[in-house]
Amino acid sequence: MIFMHNVPLFLYIHLVVLSGLLKNVLYCNKYLCKNKMLWECIMKFGDYIRLKREQKIWTQPEAAAKADIEQSYLSKLETGKSYPSEDIFNRLVDVLGIDTSDMSRQIFSAELDKLREIKEVRAVVLERQKSESKFLRIWLAAGLVLLMIGGACLGLVLLSDRNNIQQFQYRSTGVLHTGESLDAFDIVKRDVRELADINPKFKSLLERQQGMIERIDENDIISIKYKGENFIKTVSDGKRFYRLIDSREIEQVSKLRWFLAPAFMFLVGGFGCFFISRKWR
Repeated sequence: MIFMHNVPLFLYIHLVVLSGLLKNVLYCNKYLCKNKMLWECIMKFGDYIRLKREQKIWTQPEAAAKADIEQSYLSKLETGKSYPSEDIFNRLVDVLGIDTSDMSRQIFSAELDKLREIKEVRAVVLERQKSESKFLRIWLAAGLVLLMIGGACLGLVLLSDRNNIQQFQYRSTGVLHTGESLDAFDIVKRDVRELADINPKFKSLLERQQGMIERIDENDIISIKYKGENFIKTVSDGKRFYRLIDSREIEQVSKLRWFLAPAFMFLVGGFGCFFISRKWR
């Protein structure tokens, strides 16, 4: 697939899981209110009957009179201090025009449980519980999948080999011309000035030293491969003689270390699914 070639594998898996989860959530949660967000339509039973009363533009006394119940009792129903019996509920259904299916979509599950002794509500409660159970299993399954992928990614990082490798540093003092000895630059380290002051024969040696100092052009090569105590490298204007000046042990970073980022992402996503499955009811 073209999509897989353009997106890292772990991101592709994450998107597939989330898209499948979203599809099932939208399919299974039949109780989301139409044209409203979930948190806008879920309410208590008392809020629901008050809303139905206000839609008919009735005062509490008017609604109580039409339902043949006391106003104080209707007030307790609307404030959630009491819940109706089956007889009172049927009166409210007739007077306020309550649709049990519509009501079940707009009130909390806990509120429906308090009304489950009413025959009309009981069937709706059972259907809703079945749907919510399936909804819960989807989130739990998604969380389990994400945790498994996250754990696998984290395991790859933790179990990857951490090899210590030897690193070697070689240095060349400058470029050697054709015919020059490999130790030609060693003269720059010698103290020939005092010798030249004592014996004029050494003045040529001093001049040679000055010439080599002007040609100093140090170049370092760092390698994990041992090339011996020294080696020669040909360059465009001559050759360079490299000597080993240092060696040390370093830790080689595993190529699997980048799995740490998706591991964290998947683990957080998995725990998020468990949290939603527990709280979003």
